[in-house]
Amino acid sequence: MLVQPPEPALFDQSPWKLMDLFGRMRSFTDQAGFSGTLPVVWQCSDESQQIKKSLLGYVYDCPVFNLGRVGALIDPTRLVTASHHGQDLILLGGSHLGGKDEKGIGFVERIHQNVAPCCGMLHRLLTPYWELYQRASSIINLRNSPSGVMVEIPYQFLLRKRTDVHEHPHVHLRLKNLVVGEAIKDSSQGKLFHLNEKFQSRNLAALLQIGVDPVAIGPMLDLNCFYFTKQINKGSRDPVALLEDSVFDFMPDIVTNPYPHRRIADINTWRQFHRAADFLLNTFDNGQRNIFVVAGLTLDHSLKHNSFVPQFGFWIKKGRTLNSRYFNATEINELLFKQTPYYPSKTFLQYAEIE
Repeated sequence: MLVQPPEPALFDQSPWKLMDLFGRMRSFTDQAGFSGTLPVVWQCSDESQQIKKSLLGYVYDCPVFNLGRVGALIDPTRLVTASHHGQDLILLGGSHLGGKDEKGIGFVERIHQNVAPCCGMLHRLLTPYWELYQRASSIINLRNSPSGVMVEIPYQFLLRKRTDVHEHPHVHLRLKNLVVGEAIKDSSQGKLFHLNEKFQSRNLAALLQIGVDPVAIGPMLDLNCFYFTKQINKGSRDPVALLEDSVFDFMPDIVTNPYPHRRIADINTWRQFHRAADFLLNTFDNGQRNIFVVAGLTLDHSLKHNSFVPQFGFWIKKGRTLNSRYFNATEINELLFKQTPYYPSKTFLQYAEIE
């Protein structure tokens, strides 16, 4: 049974201003006895993320060690290298998203007023799956009849296809979750079926609005009704292949969300966070290091202005991994909110040794 990611509502916490967030993280780690602290980030290698990294280093008065790759992939093995550069570690990471939403896609203004999807890597990964879903949800029709609402399914979803070895994604229906019994009759493009009772109960209000004229099934084609297939190159070290492998199983959840770009970013952060936490547990059980992790979503309001939505936290005290603690989205926000923000005594120019 596939483990599902947290519900979108749990991810959807209030964004923090960066200096407020980092100041509270510094206050917490100071009280927890961190010393020789090295700040570490994993984030997309996008120009919109660089000021965020600089401000984290400013608050901790130490330049930041970078673990991230395009798409906010983390290479947890590099934490061993990072650990040689400091005693205790704080990690900040996760995906990023353009702050302006347009039809479920996050956009940011880049140089020369060029507006583009952001994170572009996640958007490119999402697009073929989203387009397949949009097409399926528009050509599968519902219509009312004397015996109740029926669904018209085109032949392309009824005929057996060998698509599990294709290089491009394909979408397939889970017919047992959508229809009941055999086809009632043929139609111009496929066959008509009675609807599955569970499907009807999930969509009762919407189905009451269906008339005799065919209408697209639209968002009623939920994640229970279809799945994707594609040949996933699990041995590749290419960032696109690694990202796709990380989120592929959750693509029906992603494309059916009203904000699919946000959902793929959140699910990617969820996967990368638990990769990092698992590596930390297995590598730093030595009774020495304090480690604190905050993961979440960066919102890019512009190339220079970000805010951050904390979604996960993880804390190891003095290498005692058996007593490590996880924080969900609500808990990490509550923990940080309790802290009094730390404010650097140096100006940013002093930190950069310019003044």
